[in-house]
Amino acid sequence: MTRWQRGEAEVERLLAGGELQELTGRAAQGGQWLSKARRTLSTAAGAADSDPDSAFTLAYDAARFACTALLAQQGLRATTRGGHYVVEVAVRSQFGAAFWAMSCSRTG
Repeated sequence: MTRWQRGEAEVERLLAGGELQELTGRAAQGGQWLSKARRTLSTAAGAADSDPDSAFTLAYDAARFACTALLAQQGLRATTRGGHYVVEVAVRSQFGAAFWAMSCSRTG
């Protein structure tokens, strides 16, 4: 399993707590999650003018799917115990500052 040094302790804690589990083989490939993220984001963009609340929810889902793809490439996935929130926790613990810098540079 490939992980970044930053956030390693948090990922280990989530694994020990049953909020994340390890993946191997085809399950550890994020391509399908990225494709799903792209489709969902496209749907969100199409709904933005007519139904902004739903578009926001779809955009959130697209971001979560992209983060799920990232975790899958690391051989990790959220369990039902961890759910949506653990995806965010695992990704932010490893890449938080980088994700924040990217989002700020696009709005500034």
